[in-house]
Amino acid sequence: MVKVLKFLISITITILFLYFLNKYVGFENIKRFFNDLSIFNISIAFLFYLISYIIRSYRWSFTLDIKDFKKLFHITAINTFFNIILPFRTGEFSFFYMLKKENIHISDITMSFITTRAFDGIGLIAILLFSYFLYIGNILFAILSLILLPFSFYIFIFILSFIKHEKVKEFNNKRFNFLNLVIIYLLSILTFLFKFLAFYFVLPESLNINIIQSFIASSGGDLTTVLPIHGIAGIGSYETGYAGILITLLNIDKNLAFIASLFAHIFIILSSSIIAFISYLLKKL
Repeated sequence: MVKVLKFLISITITILFLYFLNKYVGFENIKRFFNDLSIFNISIAFLFYLISYIIRSYRWSFTLDIKDFKKLFHITAINTFFNIILPFRTGEFSFFYMLKKENIHISDITMSFITTRAFDGIGLIAILLFSYFLYIGNILFAILSLILLPFSFYIFIFILSFIKHEKVKEFNNKRFNFLNLVIIYLLSILTFLFKFLAFYFVLPESLNINIIQSFIASSGGDLTTVLPIHGIAGIGSYETGYAGILITLLNIDKNLAFIASLFAHIFIILSSSIIAFISYLLKKL
């Protein structure tokens, strides 16, 4: 019953978003901006997005015993695709399923998953604060955001110290040394850097949104992905987070903000689908 209710809410969010998008922005207006797209810029955007996948895949090697990059890339591509398409974060089950087939112990899978997702959150907030402080001209706070935020992970390590499970303690001793954590954090930052660069290049130039504004908005859009309930494939909820940041924090015209969010989200869905499909074919071949 709860799952049905959540599904109905997802459909409602998507339908309401499309309705208000057409009412206040207009599909004809959106079509006009599509004509401004540059094939060259889209290609650059896809290249940056692919690099973000490569970095994210490499990052798993610091939390898992798997060192075969092709396997790690395939896991990343399929897991990301299902996370985008499926509601309520159910796409995360694909990560556990694929690693279980690699004979990785469930506790190692869980600890690896929690660690990387924690650094996803830390890295995302760091990029958001860094971009915002740069936007308002506070360079000192921007730098401090990048330097100090990763230390919040030690709160998680402190909580884990109370867990006496042998496998958890083994994972802590093996993975949670300072150098390893620094590398995971830096790779997380680089992942978002290339990902958000991709979103910037896919925007039509006539929208007049600069790179810092784009980074702030992209951070807001990505923050919505942690919500337990969102629209189908994130449609509606992602745009609300992305455009909401542009409208409330940066005073961008709401029509332009929602058009920008739509372009970024369409790019995410199409690019992640292409990467997952190619990865699937290569694995079969």
